[in-house]
Amino acid sequence: MNAEYIAENESCLLEEMLSIRDLFCTSDQIVNGMVQQKAMGILRLCPGMTLEAWEILAQQHGLNDWITVPVDEDALPHLRHVQSVLAKLSYETEHDPLTGLSNRRVFERILDQEIERSQRGKTSVSLAILDLDNFKAVNDTYGHLKGDEVLIDLADLISRNSRRYDLVSRIGGEEFAVIISGVGIFKAEQMLDRLLAQIRELEFSTPDGTEKFGISCSAGVTSYKGLVEIKPHELIDEADKALYEAKNAGKDCVMTADPVDLQAVTKQTLVHANEKKFLFTGK
Repeated sequence: MNAEYIAENESCLLEEMLSIRDLFCTSDQIVNGMVQQKAMGILRLCPGMTLEAWEILAQQHGLNDWITVPVDEDALPHLRHVQSVLAKLSYETEHDPLTGLSNRRVFERILDQEIERSQRGKTSVSLAILDLDNFKAVNDTYGHLKGDEVLIDLADLISRNSRRYDLVSRIGGEEFAVIISGVGIFKAEQMLDRLLAQIRELEFSTPDGTEKFGISCSAGVTSYKGLVEIKPHELIDEADKALYEAKNAGKDCVMTADPVDLQAVTKQTLVHANEKKFLFTGK
């Protein structure tokens, strides 16, 4: 019944629905952008249509944001369908579609929360930013599909080698970030050294299958102990600076930036910088 209904009615239904969507749902003022406070739903009766048939059409033609309601049946399956669509949309707004990692929006929100937690408890949090070395050459030499495979496998390796309560995010094209809770700069550096060693062991086949090639990453790491007030972008800037140093040092290595607290306190007091560094990092 579902297949027969779709076969008989798909063409005319889609023509009508897609024309309605193009007419009413592409303006900056309505629906998709949710700019206006007022909105109106448009009802279209579809005799013979079932929820199962609609799900097929919606999936194939990008109509998952349309809401269906039964005329004379139990509404519960339709409400569950709406709930599942909302859950999927919520997931997609917070995750990178290629790797499945958290995206930059989630990264910035969690980093802000970790900084606040550090300030309250005076506990350490470290931030590592990793950048895949010479990624453009991978795309140019082996194609974008192979480049996507590299990113997916790299993301999986970083996730598998991070603790369950740390956050791994893809924050740029070939750039990843790891928020390492409860860990200072010295241990964070050790963790990143081990991670980079495992990245070097990754192997990929060329598209024709005749050769193998490997990859490497550069990483910048900094940390924070909650002793001074900072904003998330300050921690990100310090990790970025350390990453830039790693690139300039020949890539495929980890560089650290002094903890943000250490930098601030050094400017405010006369205690010797080396003594402060020992207090903050144990080195």
